Amino acid sequence: MKALIRSSVIVTGIRGVGIVLQSLVLLFLARTLPVHDLGIFALFYAGFGIARILGPLGADQVTMRRAAVAGGAFDDELHRVLNTSFVLVVGVNAAVAALLAAVAFLAFPSLLANTGLSTLQLLIVAGSLPAFAIIGLMTYQLRGFNLNALAQFPDSIVLQLALGGSVAVFSLLGNLDLATALLSLVGAAWLVVIIYLAIRLRLGVDLSVGPRWATTKSLFRESRAVLYALSVTTISGRVPLLLSAPLLGSAATAIFDLAARFGSVPSITTSAVTAAFSPRFAELAHTRQCGTVSRTLSVSSLVAVAPALLCFVVIAVAAPYLIEAVLPPVYGHIYVPMLVVCAAATVNACFGVTSSLLFMAGQSHVVRNFSFAQLATVCILTPPLALAFGPLGLACVALASSIVRDLGMAIWASRTFGIALPPFGIRRTGQPQIRESGELA
Repeated sequence: MKALIRSSVIVTGIRGVGIVLQSLVLLFLARTLPVHDLGIFALFYAGFGIARILGPLGADQVTMRRAAVAGGAFDDELHRVLNTSFVLVVGVNAAVAALLAAVAFLAFPSLLANTGLSTLQLLIVAGSLPAFAIIGLMTYQLRGFNLNALAQFPDSIVLQLALGGSVAVFSLLGNLDLATALLSLVGAAWLVVIIYLAIRLRLGVDLSVGPRWATTKSLFRESRAVLYALSVTTISGRVPLLLSAPLLGSAATAIFDLAARFGSVPSITTSAVTAAFSPRFAELAHTRQCGTVSRTLSVSSLVAVAPALLCFVVIAVAAPYLIEAVLPPVYGHIYVPMLVVCAAATVNACFGVTSSLLFMAGQSHVVRNFSFAQLATVCILTPPLALAFGPLGLACVALASSIVRDLGMAIWASRTFGIALPPFGIRRTGQPQIRESGELA
């Protein structure tokens, strides 16, 4: 348990540095680009974030679980699964990128004029979808080999350093605009892909073990349920931002994006804890060692929620002064939305780690169902609250949807598995039953 907590702390530190770098880049862009352009940049950034999560097609979670169960011991089957996942992810995302580019040219010719992108630049940006998908895939596969820090470093730090460096160079040359900012982002992504592939090659890749139809079919079948759950969760989390542009305009989108980014800082700890504990949850489900499930889940929840509560207090006290000191006056109203988004992130930190346990225990359909409830909440509440309260209404939607999904999912897991509601199961040592398939009963 100490090793898992130590790994969580290390990954949190890496992600924390990455968030600081990302914040510096975002603040620089906010002070440099017109608010309209920053809103469009935020929409593209959100789209690439979706590609990073959904682009791996759920194969990231499946291959991480298989690598964790194998204990890092390579055999032909593990090589074949890893190679198959890479080919599948690259092929599907390349096809999606081509489709999106075609739709953009045929159905939205005004996109070029509104963004200032040339035809070639738009092709480059659209063609970078596979890069973000590969990043998501490689990150989880390295976690499966218990290389949590190495998995996080390129994505959190190298990406932001490369992006910030490119933005600074364009600014010094007097060429910084929306187009060059987007090109900087996709260039940084491809650099990170190269680093991940180099790491993966060092771990060992047997290219002679090629994909087979049976392996592809099996991998897709396992990944499908994960992809469904992740799709609904990802869409739910980004619907407020995506709807803010047509409902409120790109300026309000930029304001809400800043509030969401800084308010969701606690998520760095949550994702770090999830990264560190997921292989352990996979081992517990696979080997039927479930006496410590409740305690492990509660410890992970405490490790995630303690810094989230601290962050909430810090934002509540210090944010007004920082907003006035570093942001242009147009962003002066982001304090309350930021605080509400931070409250949503705190709820997620306390209860959201349950989703990792469910994924690793083969219960992804449960995550999917609660994510559907979250999406329904978002779709119902976003239009009226956004029109009535602007960015604050969007933040309230995020809080309500997090309560519906994360707290509801934790209560379901507690009742179904017979474990204490996290984080109140520290001393729980009961033995939940395990089905023969390795799933929690």
